Amino acid sequence: MSDLLRLEAVSAGYGEATVLEQIDLALGAGDSLALLGRNGVGKTTLLSTLMGFTRLRGGKLVWQGRDLARVPPHRRAQSGIGWVPQERWVFPSLTVEEHLGAVARPGPWDVQRVYRTFPRLGERRRNLGNQLSGGEQQMLAIGRALMVNPALLLLDEPMEGLAPVIVQELQRVIAGLIADAGMAVIVVEQHARLALGMTRQAIVLDRGRVVHRSDSATLLADKALLDRLVSVR
Repeated sequence: MSDLLRLEAVSAGYGEATVLEQIDLALGAGDSLALLGRNGVGKTTLLSTLMGFTRLRGGKLVWQGRDLARVPPHRRAQSGIGWVPQERWVFPSLTVEEHLGAVARPGPWDVQRVYRTFPRLGERRRNLGNQLSGGEQQMLAIGRALMVNPALLLLDEPMEGLAPVIVQELQRVIAGLIADAGMAVIVVEQHARLALGMTRQAIVLDRGRVVHRSDSATLLADKALLDRLVSVR
């Protein structure tokens, strides 16, 4: 089976600065990947590169057999890449339902399915973005990405700064999305064990390069190696 997403020797960055160097990655339909590493090693930059927000300096970025190098971000979203940025990008003047409807594409995910997945959003469908808690905003950001009906979902620090009860709810939802063989997921998460427990593959970055790749279960079982790779020095 051909890869859904393939990166070959990708180098990228911002302006004149190169952040990622020689990144190789392959992901098939329904695969899941934990993208790990210490702060500032290039994890968010890699997701931004997939969405077209960085300067590609070398290598190939192939999505469903198509070269993405010159494809603008909105076209990448339309082609089936859903993105939940770390900043959430919730608009204060739009209601929950307006957020969801603005990006809707045909497919199995519609507003009612998002409300079934996140009942809180259904209860607050007429609330404005600035009337939601941090956890509700994160649910909305994920729900909005699902309304694109993506083949690949990118999650950048989805659990950051949230109460434990919300983390548990989001963990359940994300694990459910990953269990759905139709959707591939890449998770960037500082809580490495949490991310590894939800995914099948793992890559660890350091200084913009891949320094480890394995299946998630193997890395999760090796506490000493995991601590060495991701613990703060």
